[in-house]
This record gives sequence, C-alpha cells and structure tokens, in this order.
Amino acid sequence: MPRWSTPLLPVPTRASGWALLAFTLPTLFARHTDALDLRDLLAGVAANDRFETPIRADVRLTCEPACESAESRAIFLGKGETLYVEVQGGLRALVRPGEILTPEGGKAVGAKPGLAIGDPDVLLEDLAPFTVESLKLPQISDEGVAEVVVTAAPGHPSSYVLIVHTIDPEQRIIVKTQYYRDWVGNLVKMRRTADVVEVGGHRRPGTITIENFRRGTTTHLSLAWREAPDAPAVLFEPAGLVHPSGLSWPNGK
Repeated sequence: MPRWSTPLLPVPTRASGWALLAFTLPTLFARHTDALDLRDLLAGVAANDRFETPIRADVRLTCEPACESAESRAIFLGKGETLYVEVQGGLRALVRPGEILTPEGGKAVGAKPGLAIGDPDVLLEDLAPFTVESLKLPQISDEGVAEVVVTAAPGHPSSYVLIVHTIDPEQRIIVKTQYYRDWVGNLVKMRRTADVVEVGGHRRPGTITIENFRRGTTTHLSLAWREAPDAPAVLFEPAGLVHPSGLSWPNGK
C-alpha cells in the first residue's frame, strides 16, 4: 500500500486551526475506497469500546528508563462511556469523551487536557472510551487486509492536534495510535495494544505500551480485566470523587 508523508504545517490557532485542518486533512490523507464504510468501522470500534456492564481492570504501570515513578498501580472501572481511574495513593478521576473530572475542594471539577497518571507518558484523555465523536474530520489514509489507518483531528479539547489510529477492521479495535502535538508533523508518542482478551462480550487490551519520543521513555500497562457487577454506582458519578472509593486492591493492599 502507498505510504503517505506528513508535511509540516504551522501551529493551529484557536481561530484558524480547525479551518486549516478541515482544508488540509482531506487533501493530505483522503483516500477513496468502496471496500469499507468509515463511519460503520468507527461505530463498530465505539460499540466495542463501550462498557455495557461494569468492568474492572487491575493495572500495573512500569516506566523506563529513568522515570519519575518506575512502577505504580491503578484501578480502572468502566461503565457505559465512563471510566473511573484510581491510582494507588494518588490521582482519582472520571474520564469521559470530552470531559475529565477530578476532586478539588470537596467537589468534582473539570481538569484541563494534559493531566497524566504518574509519569507524563499516559494522559487521562488517552484513556477515554472511544466514540465516533472522538474524531473530527476522520479520513482513511491507508488500508490493508488486516488494518485500516484513520487520520483525524481530535473531536474534543485535547493536548493533541492530530491523531492517527490503526484499526483492526475484523476485531474492531484500535491497535496503534500516533499522537501529534503543536503541529501535524510533530509526532510525540505512540501507543500500541497487545494481548487482547474478551470480557463481557467486548475485546480489551491486556497490554498497552506507550513510547514517548520527546522524553525517550516507554510505559507499559498490564491490565487484568474482569466483570464487576458489584462496582459502586456512585463511582461513575461526580459525587463519587468526593469520598474514598472503598475499592480493595489486589493482595488486600
């Protein structure tokens, strides 16, 4: 398949950025195909990423080399299009498409894009469940038998100006994501998904690897998924951030 280059463009401004991307993305990345309906593909990815019933992942994060925190643990709880995130001894947040809430001053408040869990390789916005609206002006930029590459601007306020997803069209999962900041030629990190498992009728990543090209670091997330029908419903609401979650950690810690 042809390889498409990524020209350097000026930094988008609030006034002109999306107009610039609206003009350039179809020109740079559009590729006509009768073999695949893009909206159907993205809808399938969104349906798989959604949590029809509460699902929990016990997460182990490791970062190398010379990271601020070499290892940490977290709990992810998903329901619908909401992901509750709790880092052991630290951050708690509700992550939704286009919205991140964290506790502050006894209430849940909106967080700006860029908030990370532990070392800055993993942003909370990277963990938001995927929806069709997550992408603005999506275009198929490459297509093969086993993967489809979709290029788009973020559909919500974001730390990035451009996102490139590589999708497995059969499994309807995102297997690789490239993140661009400041301008569309500035690739800052790459996320890869592996060891896919099926939980509650949906496919979930058992391993996520994020390479940060700016820092020269790599973060690995090992996720042990299970159904969680007893997950407290309040944890999926802003009020749940005000008080301790009461969640138990693996090994009783």
